[in-house]
Amino acid sequence: MKLHSILSLLFIAFCTFNYQPPSTQEQPKLIIGIVVDQMRYDYLYKYWDDYGDKGFKRLLQEGYVLHDGHYQYAPTFTGPGHASIYTGTSPNVHGIIANDWYDPIAKEYVNCAGDNDANTVGSESYNGKMSPHRLLSTTLVDQLELATNHRAKTIGISIKDRGAILPAGHHPDGAYWYDKTNGRFITSDYYCEKLPDWVSEFNERRLVDEYMAQTWNTLLPLDRYDESLPDDKPFERPFINTADNTFPYDLEKISTLVRFGIKNTPYNLLPATPFGNTLLKEFAKTVIDAEDMGSDQIPDFLTMSFSSTDYAGHQFGNFSVEVQDVYLRLDKDLGEFFDYLDQKIGLKNILIFLSADHGATDVAGLVSPPGGYFRANGFETALKHQLKELTGKDVIENISNQQIYLVKNDNIDYNQVIEFIKSFTIKFPGAKEAIELNDFSKCIEDQRICDLIRNGIMPGRSGDLYVQLQPGWVSESYLKGGTTHGSTYPQDTHVPILFYGWHVKHGDNYHRNYIRDIAPTVSAILKISRPSGATGLVIEDLFNN
Repeated sequence: MKLHSILSLLFIAFCTFNYQPPSTQEQPKLIIGIVVDQMRYDYLYKYWDDYGDKGFKRLLQEGYVLHDGHYQYAPTFTGPGHASIYTGTSPNVHGIIANDWYDPIAKEYVNCAGDNDANTVGSESYNGKMSPHRLLSTTLVDQLELATNHRAKTIGISIKDRGAILPAGHHPDGAYWYDKTNGRFITSDYYCEKLPDWVSEFNERRLVDEYMAQTWNTLLPLDRYDESLPDDKPFERPFINTADNTFPYDLEKISTLVRFGIKNTPYNLLPATPFGNTLLKEFAKTVIDAEDMGSDQIPDFLTMSFSSTDYAGHQFGNFSVEVQDVYLRLDKDLGEFFDYLDQKIGLKNILIFLSADHGATDVAGLVSPPGGYFRANGFETALKHQLKELTGKDVIENISNQQIYLVKNDNIDYNQVIEFIKSFTIKFPGAKEAIELNDFSKCIEDQRICDLIRNGIMPGRSGDLYVQLQPGWVSESYLKGGTTHGSTYPQDTHVPILFYGWHVKHGDNYHRNYIRDIAPTVSAILKISRPSGATGLVIEDLFNN
């Protein structure tokens, strides 16, 4: 080998080993990204009188608050939400178009984080067959790893697999999520071949057994929950094999009930209780301690996603005492976590941002009219039948995520089929329009709505038409209770965006900002490259404040 080549290799090795942030580049010691699953913006203020002073109020009163933060696409689901926050772009770029979607090429459903080539680490279950391989952009975490020559410590954690995997990106030091079969945090061999000892030690504490051996009662006296409707209101779903949906909940008893061979276990019951959030808080503290995060001048990054808010919202709905109690307890957990961070590292040395992956629609049964329940099964059956009569062929391959996938056949008159679908859709209760996904010039909706839908699709992964519902309408599967999300409307797109800590001054921003702006803004704060697919803009007012 030539001398200059040897010297070059030695120089690269020396620079990599001795990486230090540039002396002119002051940076936080730790960045923590917090996503609260299914958190509407109004929850910040709806429960204000019952929050403590150290959780949400600390962020609101001392941090920088964006009051009109929205998602820039639809459908608003968990997978796309987490991907969009950390890539700084929309599904039409990063490729995560839903939690699960129909793959028109493979002719099968795929999961946004599912990976048949990956294997579970830390459990005998299949819940670790996961990786970020369907994510088509780098994330904030990836860019920090690249900027520091992989010297930064970067980890993603969540109860949900996708809530840990998608934010952490392609090259983190680890991603860990909860296994409902055994109450443990696991990972996949995409990240490592064996769980770190500290994760195994945390699992051996068996905190889930402790949490689920108690009764879930309201944190405050029940008469304090006047921001919610009475505890015995309709349109709430009880836990499996129970008939009652009112406090208190004997979790140990519910975990053992069996009916028709169907039962809960303490482990799959946990996420729908506030103690799923408490478990994640305790795990986050263990991560920081074990990995010594925030201990030097190289910034580290922890992404964490609180999922119990979403499970409770789907089950009980946004007017319920249960959802309010989950938020009051999350507020308490956040306060304890922030106090821990302050004592260990100092909040002034940590940059924190908090947002949500989507909002939630009002419980349709409680606001009807104008809301209602869209009978998707009836829509699909009738549409397929009438198209068969019209064309003599089966022209619909799949309907899912409000998207219609058409059969690809040279003998089909697609103009005739599409016009019929549009005519059929506008007459069906709860449906507003069928929008062609390959020609938005024909979208008769408000242009902003058309843009949201266009930002949420990707050719090759998405369907041919999108069925836009009327405001407040949700799937008939929620007739039994609870609520959902996914629409283009503000209840689903309007979410909190908060910055707190390192060099952040208190301020209120009432301009329209988008989720995709978070990643470019944090990149600017860290003075690193933006994620590869980023299309968002820096939130300038945060710097000018």
